[in-house]
Amino acid sequence: MSKKLKKELFCGLADWIIDSEPNYPSFGDCKLWVKKKNSNFKITKEIEREILMLLTYLPMSQRMNNDLHAKYLDQILNK
Repeated sequence: MSKKLKKELFCGLADWIIDSEPNYPSFGDCKLWVKKKNSNFKITKEIEREILMLLTYLPMSQRMNNDLHAKYLDQILNK
């Protein structure tokens, strides 16, 4: 698979994970999502690590963004 196709697949996966907030998918759900999008895509150990990284950091990032937005929105509304 080309790097471009892999990048598109993982961007779609990242969007799907973020859109699932607050009920983020499991690792198994993510692997199934990848297979549904491209049945020929081989999930290697490296790909599994990349999926786990997305599942770890995207929810953390989303929570931080939500906290920052809530904090600054409150400051703007109180001015």
